[in-house]
Amino acid sequence: MILTSADSAQASANAFEEKQSVGDRDRNRDGNNKGIVGTLKIIGPVGLKSYVHALRFFMRRDRFPLTFHEGDYHSESKAGDGLNSRNGKGKGKKRKLAGVDANDDCADASKDLGLFGITSIPMNKNVRTFYGVEETSICSYLFTTTPIAGKFQIQKARELGIPPGPLFSKLKAGKSVSFSHSTSGEQVCVEPEQVLEGGSDGVAVAVIYCPDVDVLSQFCNSHVCDKLDRYKNKNECADQGGQVKMELMVHYTPKEVFDSDLYQAWIREFGVLVKHMTLHPLLTNTFAGKNEEMDGSPFRSAVLGAMQRSLIQSNIYPNPIPMATEVANGVNDEGSVSDLSVFHARPGLEYIIVPLSKQGLDPNTVKGDGDRWHGVSKADRETIRVETEKCMAISEAGKILDNSKAKGCTTESESAGCLIFTGTGSAIPCKHRNVTGIFVGMNDDNGMLLDIGEGTVGQLIRSWRSTYSGDDKCAYIRRSILGIKAAWISHPHADHHLGIVRLLSQRNSILLENGATANNSDPLVLMSSSNVLRFLDEYSKVDPTIYGGYIPVDNRETLPELPQNMELTAMLTRKLGITRCVSVPVSHCYQSYGVVLDGTSFGRLVYSGDCRPSDNLVRVGQGADLLIHEATFENGMEEEAVLKMHSTVSEALSIAKRMDAKACILTHFSQRYPRIAPLHEEDSLLSFPVAFAFDFMKVTPASISVASKLTPALRMLYPQDAEGAEEEREHLSETKKKAQEILSTPGVFANVKCE
Repeated sequence: MILTSADSAQASANAFEEKQSVGDRDRNRDGNNKGIVGTLKIIGPVGLKSYVHALRFFMRRDRFPLTFHEGDYHSESKAGDGLNSRNGKGKGKKRKLAGVDANDDCADASKDLGLFGITSIPMNKNVRTFYGVEETSICSYLFTTTPIAGKFQIQKARELGIPPGPLFSKLKAGKSVSFSHSTSGEQVCVEPEQVLEGGSDGVAVAVIYCPDVDVLSQFCNSHVCDKLDRYKNKNECADQGGQVKMELMVHYTPKEVFDSDLYQAWIREFGVLVKHMTLHPLLTNTFAGKNEEMDGSPFRSAVLGAMQRSLIQSNIYPNPIPMATEVANGVNDEGSVSDLSVFHARPGLEYIIVPLSKQGLDPNTVKGDGDRWHGVSKADRETIRVETEKCMAISEAGKILDNSKAKGCTTESESAGCLIFTGTGSAIPCKHRNVTGIFVGMNDDNGMLLDIGEGTVGQLIRSWRSTYSGDDKCAYIRRSILGIKAAWISHPHADHHLGIVRLLSQRNSILLENGATANNSDPLVLMSSSNVLRFLDEYSKVDPTIYGGYIPVDNRETLPELPQNMELTAMLTRKLGITRCVSVPVSHCYQSYGVVLDGTSFGRLVYSGDCRPSDNLVRVGQGADLLIHEATFENGMEEEAVLKMHSTVSEALSIAKRMDAKACILTHFSQRYPRIAPLHEEDSLLSFPVAFAFDFMKVTPASISVASKLTPALRMLYPQDAEGAEEEREHLSETKKKAQEILSTPGVFANVKCE
C-alpha cells in the first residue's frame, strides 16, 4: 500500500509539473516542498516503526515521507470536513489534496482531512513460537464523527422569515444565524435545531481485533478498555440525545470466540440497537469458514477469467470457484443471539455511516445468495459459458484436444509432479493477474516455490481446494503447506517476495499445532538475496510467528562458479529430490538471479526471474527440459523493455532457442492486458512447445505440449485490441533514444557478475 500510494502521488505530481512553466517548476523544487509529493500517516501497535524500518531493504520513496504513531493515539474529527455540511466545501478540499497541489504543504493538508476522530485501543497478545510464548502488541480502533446536521426543512425556514441565501447555508452547516425580520424589523436569532430534522451528535464505529480469549478478557476489563465504556448501555433508546452513539462494531475474531458466552455478554452491554459485522479469520486447522460457499473470492475479474479458461480445458486451467450445492439466502446469517443485529461481512459489502438518511447496509452491495455458488451467481456462470461458446473458443479447443493424443496428456496423476502458477503479472496485483509466484510440485507431493509475491499462499489454497477430490480438504491443505520444503526468490522487489511472511507464519502455526519444537520444526530452506534475508531477520523481531521457520541461504552461495554447497544440496535432495541448485546473476536490479534446478519432476528446470536476455542463463541452463521465462512486454516494445530491464516475448523465446530448451512457458506479463501477446512469424514455427501462463494454470510434464497447442483457443477469449495495441507502441522519441544509447554498448546485458 505504501508503494502504491507513493507512486500514485508521484504520478499526480508529474502530471501537475507538466502543466507548469519551467520557472514555476524550478521555484517549486527549490521551495519549502523540497520535492515532496505527498505523505502517509500510519497508526498501529508498538513495533510499527521497526517493521517499516525493515522495509528499507526493498522500499524507498524519498519524496513520500511517512509519519508513525505507535500504541496510544487519539485525534479529534474536525468541523468543515463534509460530514456536517451540505454545501460541498468538504468535498472540494478532498479534491484539492487528491490533485496534489505542488504549492501546498501536503502534510498539513492531510491533517485537515478530519473525516473521523481516531482512537487506538492498544493491547497485548501472546504468541506461541518454537522457543516459548512471546508477547506482541495489537490494536483495535474507535472512529467517531463530528455532529451530523439533520435534513434542512425549507418550509420551517420560510415560516420563521429567514431570507434565502447565505443564512440557509450557515444553518445547514449547524451554525446559528441572526437577521432582521422583513416584516417586524425585529432582530431574530434562529438555532440550527429549529430548521434541521433528524440530526445526530455524532456516530461511532468500533473495529475490534480479538484473536483469542486472553484478549477478550482485556476487553471485558473496564480498566484496560475504558475508551469503549462510555458507549455501553446508552443506545437502548433511539431518540436519546446529547451523546455520540455507537452505530457499528466490526469484529475481526474467530467464530468460536465471537459465539462464546463471554463475548456475547460483552457486546450486549453496548445495547441492542448497535449493528455487528463479523469477519472471521480462517483457522489453520480448517481453511474453510461457515460462509465459504457464499463468500467466494474478492478478486472477481481474475476468478471469472479463470472460470472461462476452465471451459477450454479444466485440468490445465482449473476453475478456482467450482460448482457447489446451493446455500441459504440472506445476509444476516450469524445471529448468535436473536435480539442482536449480526451479519457476516462479504467481499464488496458496504455499510453507510453518513448521511443518516441512508445509514445501514448499502442495498446495492447486498446480493441475494439463493442462486449463488462460492459467490458467483447462476447468471454469471451462464454468461461466461455463452460468451466462451460465442467466440468459438470451446469448439476450437475441442478440435485441438480431439487431435492425436492431446486429450490423454491432460489426465496424468498429480503424483508425477506439477507446476501451479499463482501469479503471472508484473509489478503490482491487478485486475486479471496476481504478482509472481510458481509452485513446483515434486513426485512425492512435496514442493518448492519460485518467487512468492503477495497473495501466493492464498492463491495456492484456492487452487488446492478446487482441485482436490478427497473428503478432507482441510487436512490436505495443511499437508500441502507443510510439504513446501524450500523457496527460491529471484530478487528484492516486493512483487516477488512479500508473500514469504504469510508462508512462514502459516507453516509455523501448523507445525506448532502438530507438536513441533525448535529441535524438530522442519524449517523451510529459503534461498534469496541478502536484502530479503536482512528484512526477514529484522521483521522476525517484530513478528515472532516466523521465528525458527526458515534456514537462510544467500543466493551468492549458489553461484555457478563456486563449488557446490554440499550441505544445501543434501537438504534439497532429501526434502525434494533436487540434486543441483545454481543461482545465475542476471540484469535487472541489484542482486537479481535466475535459477537452474536439476532433479525436479520436470527434469532440468530453468527460471529466469526478472531480467534482460542473459548469456549467463543460456550457458548454465543449457539443455533445459523446461524454461520458464519472463516476457513482460510484447514484441514492438523493445525500448521500454530495455529501460525497465525486462524482456519481450521474442527475446524470451530467443533464450529458449539458444538454450536448446525442450519446452518454454512464458510468464510475468505487463498488467496492461489479459490477452496473449502475438508472436513473430519465426517464433510461431518453433520446434518446441511454447505456452503462455495464466493465474491458476496447472501443468504436468506431459501436459505442457497440450497447453501450447491450446494457445489459438485462448487467443479467442482475448481478441487483440488494435487501437489499444497501437497506443501501447507509441513511445516518446526521448525514450527510444535512451534505449538505443544503452543498446549501443556491446554485451551490456551479456555477462552480469554478482555484486
